[in-house]
Amino acid sequence: MKSKLLLILLSVTLFATAKTITIKGKINGKLPETLYYSAPVNGALGFDLYYTALPDAQGNFEIKVDVPKISFIDIFYNYKPAGFLVVTPGENYSITITENEGKITHTITGKDAEVQRLYNTFLYYHRMDMVAEMGQEAVNIKTARELEVYFDKKYETTVQSFSALLEKRLISQDVFDALATDNRYFYQTIMSYTILLKNLYGDREATPPDLSEFNTTWKNIYQKLSPDATAITQSPWGWYFLDGYKNFKNFEATGFNYKKIVTPANQFEDIKRNVAIIPKQNAEYYYAASLYTNAFGSYKQKDVIAEFDYFKQQYPKSGYTKYLEPKVAPVIAFFAANSTLPQNAAYIEDYAGINTLNELIKKFAGKKLYFDVWATWCGPCRDEFKYKDELYKLLKANDIMVIYVSVDDEERDETWKKMISHYKLEGQHIRANKMLDKNLRLTFSGNGGISLPWYFLVNSKGGIAVKYAAPPSDMAKFEADIQKMKD
Repeated sequence: MKSKLLLILLSVTLFATAKTITIKGKINGKLPETLYYSAPVNGALGFDLYYTALPDAQGNFEIKVDVPKISFIDIFYNYKPAGFLVVTPGENYSITITENEGKITHTITGKDAEVQRLYNTFLYYHRMDMVAEMGQEAVNIKTARELEVYFDKKYETTVQSFSALLEKRLISQDVFDALATDNRYFYQTIMSYTILLKNLYGDREATPPDLSEFNTTWKNIYQKLSPDATAITQSPWGWYFLDGYKNFKNFEATGFNYKKIVTPANQFEDIKRNVAIIPKQNAEYYYAASLYTNAFGSYKQKDVIAEFDYFKQQYPKSGYTKYLEPKVAPVIAFFAANSTLPQNAAYIEDYAGINTLNELIKKFAGKKLYFDVWATWCGPCRDEFKYKDELYKLLKANDIMVIYVSVDDEERDETWKKMISHYKLEGQHIRANKMLDKNLRLTFSGNGGISLPWYFLVNSKGGIAVKYAAPPSDMAKFEADIQKMKD
């Protein structure tokens, strides 16, 4: 579940007018392991900061959030979207979430019920993934003018739908204004991302396109919607919008030649460079939201510690600090711990020189193998580790060896080793070099793409018996996969 924003100098008066919204919910079907929801951070939106609601045994839960103005709350059943709400200070809402064989649906009632229904027809997945998906869909549009028309029509169609509700007095003018502004940032952010993709991959086409008009359009996005507007921090798309501006300025500085963009030495230097690009009015917000994302959940990156220290130096009175401290503290503790391998674990001998999956499999000739391809930055990968004890019992009973393959970069070597220790991962471990990483991706999809975590089973003859095995969290299906390994 991954994004960001930051600055908003909310006055004492603004905080004083914040009112509590209440969402009462009911879950039908299997209860989730976690029920996440977003909420304003220091009065701002766009953070990947999620709180946890605790359903009772009957599936009932309640969410209370203080909001100073019209706001947006996202709810997730585990990592799956389970409702997006537009909320008005002081109002009450009800949501019913239904789980049926892994599919999640929901119904929202209460204040502005009709707009809630309509809003959820436009939002269907994680915000970051929607930007990526819709940007990919638009990347083949041939001219800059067509691209502008394409997104203008999408914006107009969306806003017209909300306008119809306003005319029927089914929503207030304040709610309409908030939705119209939010959707403007949404579609402009996607258009910015689309042009970024064209700049990154246009030279791969048989006849590379002339991107000058697209880059003029890219510039116009940030002239029409200024990146120094404080309204940015009130949109869930705010961080994405500012990140798009950062990308534009980096490309503009090199004459739109991505090959000339210098990659910072590490994540800390990268975030400092990026924050320097963002207008001062929103730099604190952007920095805090970026830092929060870097420290989110079980994601461990040592640079986060330096980033947080620098943030406190730059913004000693920041209202965001109290939200960041609880997320950075586990990172500090993580890197203070040792990297001792757990019992029954080992690094594969000379693993840095293994360049293909076949070479790796030959290291264990005649053995049945279970592969877990993962990365330290992959949240779903780490979530599956909680099922490892039951997994190990099943694999041992079937005489199957465990091979963990990390696709982390060299700079995350320390994090990789500490995470093996932290999660007590038994079995054989390897961090793939670039050649093995490429070979794994080609094995996974044939085109270089890969989805993590990836589990597969290899029989004793060295052949892949199950290319896409079930995850440890679905032990019944995984047991069925093991039965397919018969030589």
